[in-house]
Parts: sequence; structure tokens; C-alpha cells
Amino acid sequence: MELTWRNFWFEGKDWVSEALGLSKEMLHVHLGLALFLAAALALRTRRRGLVVAWLAVAALQAANEALDARDWIMWTGSVNWAETARDTVATLFWPTVIALIWARATPLRRAEWAGRG
Repeated sequence: MELTWRNFWFEGKDWVSEALGLSKEMLHVHLGLALFLAAALALRTRRRGLVVAWLAVAALQAANEALDARDWIMWTGSVNWAETARDTVATLFWPTVIALIWARATPLRRAEWAGRG
């Protein structure tokens, strides 16, 4: 397949998946977690930093799925909603678990999560 701007996203993800030896599903898990931890670390001194870190991962996942939906529509005429849901759960599962545990672990984090900090 010739690489064009239309298939760059799909082919690029295939290349990363093959280069790292990971399935696309595992890429979602690892990249979602890595992005969340990096954002949480960068925002650790900010009020609601944990929330912003989670929202950053969610926004990037939404953008990824929008590009995937564009590709699916080009190829089949419709969006593969089952794959979209699986990818979103895989990406956000560990960031959500970590954020909820962290928010419940300390009173300061609970207040921060609730917007009272």
C-alpha cells in the first residue's frame, strides 16, 4: 500500500506496533498508561493535575478514534463501534484505576479530584 496522507495514521500505527512487537490493543494499554503517568508527573504540583492528566489521555484517545473512524468510513462506509469501545477501554482503564485509587488514598487528593483543593 502506498503511504499517503489519508492512510498515514493507520500505517504509522502498524509500523509502531511491529517495531515494538506489540499488538495494537497492547499499544493502547501501554501508551495510555505512559501518557497518563507523564502528564500526572508534569502536572503534579497543579491543582487538579490528576484530572487534567486523565482528560489529556481521554482527549488523545478521542482524537485517535476520530482518525480511526475516518479510515473505517473510507474503507467500509461505517464506523467499527465495537473496536472503538475496546480501544477506549484499553486506553483509559489503568489511568482511571490509578486516578481513582490515588484520589481515595489521601484526603488532599480527594479534595483535588473533587475540585475543592
